[in-house]
This record gives sequence, C-alpha cells and structure tokens, in this order.
Amino acid sequence: MLNPTGSTYRRLAKAMQHAMQIPEGDALVFLIGKGSEHNNLEALETFVQETILTLEDECGVIMLPLLLDRLEQTLNHWSAA
Repeated sequence: MLNPTGSTYRRLAKAMQHAMQIPEGDALVFLIGKGSEHNNLEALETFVQETILTLEDECGVIMLPLLLDRLEQTLNHWSAA
C-alpha cells in the first residue's frame, strides 16, 4: 500500500491550504485535527494522514474481490493450457 513520508503529508497539506485559500491561524485545529496541532497547516497534515489511512483500508475492501476474481481467471487460464 501507500507509504507516504511526513514530508509528503506536509506538501499535500500545503497544496490544499493554497488551493482552498485557507488562511494562517488555528481555526481548523478542532474541526479537522486531533486538537494538539498548533495551526491550520498542522491540522491539514493530520487530516491528510488520517484520510490516506482510511482510503487504504477502503481500497483493500474494494480490491479484494477484484484480486480474487483475477487470481481465479489466471489459475483457470493455466489449468486449461
């Protein structure tokens, strides 16, 4: 699965802050952070990290049936040869 680094989370958070025109300050800390962040950028980093972890879990759930189907097709192909 994905294995982003802290700098990747920071770059994504900075890009989101710029794209959404989120000002400096700490208004987002209690909305999207865990409450321990010092500013909006840190809250965005937490949001990005938590969201990516959630997406990885969702991806696993979605991908399992597709992978099982692909494995079955591959095994059937080789057993028919």
